[in-house]
Amino acid sequence: MSKDIEIICIGNEILNGTTIEKNSAWITARIRRIGGNVSRITIVRDDPKEIEFTINEALSRNPKWIITSGGLGPTYDDITIESIGRALKRKFIHDPIALAILKKNYFKRGIKKLNKYQLKMSFVPENSQIIDNLIGTAPSVLIRHKETKIICLPGVPIELRHIFKTHISKLIRDDYKGIFFKEQFVRTLKIRESQIAKFLEIITKKYNEKEYDFYIKTHAKNPTSRIPKINIYVSIKGYDEKIVNIKFENIINKIKNEIYRLEGVIL
Repeated sequence: MSKDIEIICIGNEILNGTTIEKNSAWITARIRRIGGNVSRITIVRDDPKEIEFTINEALSRNPKWIITSGGLGPTYDDITIESIGRALKRKFIHDPIALAILKKNYFKRGIKKLNKYQLKMSFVPENSQIIDNLIGTAPSVLIRHKETKIICLPGVPIELRHIFKTHISKLIRDDYKGIFFKEQFVRTLKIRESQIAKFLEIITKKYNEKEYDFYIKTHAKNPTSRIPKINIYVSIKGYDEKIVNIKFENIINKIKNEIYRLEGVIL
């Protein structure tokens, strides 16, 4: 059921601490809600060999999707698309659709003639699908390689989010069609993670079946307080909506009963 998705975030600014990487968390949350599964998040420098190696390593695991963020712009260190082209051993071509998008986007900003740095963003690996960027300037690129789709998104969060919501989310949703997903936080007071840990371990083993992907995680909200507060996250997904709903309700009720047995409070 996994149909794994991998995210690769690219940029020296992430690894040197000048930029806080938030794109992967935002993307992962959206993928989770449609029943998808992000199996790996990787951060690499703006280094062509590192990007090429990371792409090839990800492809060796045969994910359904590889989503990259960053490195699409006009500067010398924006090398994501070129590096992916080399990893796939594809020719790097001047794409007329990408050029038209760039001209349109820069014209809106009062620029009528593109310089070589702006034109750089119109070169893509052959057989790429170009996706417009209505917020910024650099278009995104979708590349199909065997059974894997590679989508290159800009690193600027507002641009990435718009392109993902407008174009990519539906494509990913289609790949997970027929998978039903439910999630809930059970918020508690007066019990600690260590008190309920054994029960959660037992229930996880009982409900985690091949056909139904079950996940549970405790989050301590004030571990130093004398009155503990924890949130218990529960999710399940599977192909049979009725069984997913039944299993989910059973799990939630068992957790609540255990909280009450431990003399905890459910908020």
